[in-house]
Amino acid sequence: MILKTVNLSKRFGHRWAVADLNLEVESGQIFGFLGPNGAGKSTTIRMLLGLIRPTRGTYEFFGQPAHQSGVDAYRKIGALVEKPDFYLYLSARRNLQMLGELSGGVNHQRINEVLEIVNLRDRIDDKVRNYSHGMRQRLGIAQAILHDPELIILDEPTTGLDPMGIKEIRELIASLANDFSKTIFLSSHLLHEVEQVCSHMAIIDNGQLVVQGAVHDLLRTTDFFVTEIVVDDPVKARAVLTDDSRVRDITLTDNSLKVHAATESRPGIIESLVENGLKISAVIPRTSLEDYYLSLVQHSDGH
Repeated sequence: MILKTVNLSKRFGHRWAVADLNLEVESGQIFGFLGPNGAGKSTTIRMLLGLIRPTRGTYEFFGQPAHQSGVDAYRKIGALVEKPDFYLYLSARRNLQMLGELSGGVNHQRINEVLEIVNLRDRIDDKVRNYSHGMRQRLGIAQAILHDPELIILDEPTTGLDPMGIKEIRELIASLANDFSKTIFLSSHLLHEVEQVCSHMAIIDNGQLVVQGAVHDLLRTTDFFVTEIVVDDPVKARAVLTDDSRVRDITLTDNSLKVHAATESRPGIIESLVENGLKISAVIPRTSLEDYYLSLVQHSDGH
């Protein structure tokens, strides 16, 4: 067990930003920490990094309570919290040298290695003020792995990036886990990215844990499925299914319906459409993290 929280909670005034949160992250996982903005993700990360104190509850790193292991545990942890800050008039090399000196020093070879990992080796002596936003985010990850940590905590590392920048960060995260045997704790609200890169996840909403487990298992066992039905008259098809108790929701597109219903309801829904004279050319079952996430968060809100 790399990271474990037990009833971790934080209150600001009368509001519980995080309430009785129980997480378990094992070695080698890319663990997605999901939730809408304001769900308590950043507050949780700040507690884990010792930046703020919990109101109640505990957390452990590497099998030891954080208050016992102290500095020894944090030597094994690297973190990027939101947007990284650097001395813009200095080069990437000099920034990493200075940051390395704060933790006991780091040699030139290691600086070259981490900049190679984040694909900034050819810009090592450029001033950071000339870096794009994506390059600065990658430099932020470089500083997080500078001391070769076992656990890397990333708080919304793709915020503000364009699709290419998001792809680069996603590939970098996968490489750190697969090629360098790092455990990654990734906070994000980008469901599509988490679905592609994470092996495990937890979803929180209003500071409370909604669900956690292996991404594949959660998607496989959920009864919240989307069935895309390509039909000759989508408007008529929607009218047929509007009052069907088996259907939770219907989304209409140009030539198809996206029907939210349990998988065992699918044959009956198709039969109803055919009986009403509709011609169906395709039935495509889909299950995505986005659909699963929305169903859980809406349920937790009472909607």
